[in-house]
Amino acid sequence: MIEHQGVVSRLQEHTLNTWSRFLQFTPLSFDVSVLDMFTTLCSGACLHLLQEDARRDLSQLWNYLQENSITHTSLTATVLQDIKGLSPLKTPLNLTFVGEILPPALTHALQSILPEGSTIINEYGPTEATVAAVRWNYRPCFNGDLVPIGRPIANVRIYLLDTNMLPVPLGAMGEVYIGGVGVARGYLNRPELTAGAFLPDPFDRDKDARMYKTGDLARYLPDGNIIFLGRNDHQVKIRGFRIELGEIEARLSDHPLVDKAAVIAISV
Repeated sequence: MIEHQGVVSRLQEHTLNTWSRFLQFTPLSFDVSVLDMFTTLCSGACLHLLQEDARRDLSQLWNYLQENSITHTSLTATVLQDIKGLSPLKTPLNLTFVGEILPPALTHALQSILPEGSTIINEYGPTEATVAAVRWNYRPCFNGDLVPIGRPIANVRIYLLDTNMLPVPLGAMGEVYIGGVGVARGYLNRPELTAGAFLPDPFDRDKDARMYKTGDLARYLPDGNIIFLGRNDHQVKIRGFRIELGEIEARLSDHPLVDKAAVIAISV
């Protein structure tokens, strides 16, 4: 249950103009589509809706970006996992990666096909915190093994806590908790699930403030940026969608010919 104030707060993070052309790649069932649509329309920019076949064909997608001089779009890293053979774009592109881990090799490879003036942004945030919570802008000098997810955006607070709900020291791994304007009311008609994920925020002066327990693990870099390290459970993300491997295992085990089942996610 997302409040309007969370969406409005996120819209303030974008700087589109009336001449901007935003390609909405994500389907309506993906939370990022909310920001894509409202950010564009509230800026007076042009919103481009992509045909389904172009979502599944990288060459068609890239040609669409080229032919329509698209200036902004949000994609998952999987979409651009094989960019060999793509011709360089002529229009600078503000490319935001969402929904899954961004490989460092991809950020470097994109430099050869994105024109001067383009930007690459790595964005992190669960739906329960109104889509986006932290953001990192790629710099050509970056040479790390993991792409940072960045720093909190406006009106967001990020806590990295240990099992005792205490802040972890710099460089130590902790679970990500999110506070601030974008925290949702909870899950519709799921009071027990809501109580376990949306907790009182002990770091906020407002006694009614709450924070969202993400289940994600991360640590701080010396420069204050945050590195995502994985999950504390068996949940994975595929093309930006949350997948509970345990649920799949349970369904497979229901079959009378299956004794035990194990499900893993692999990259191809």
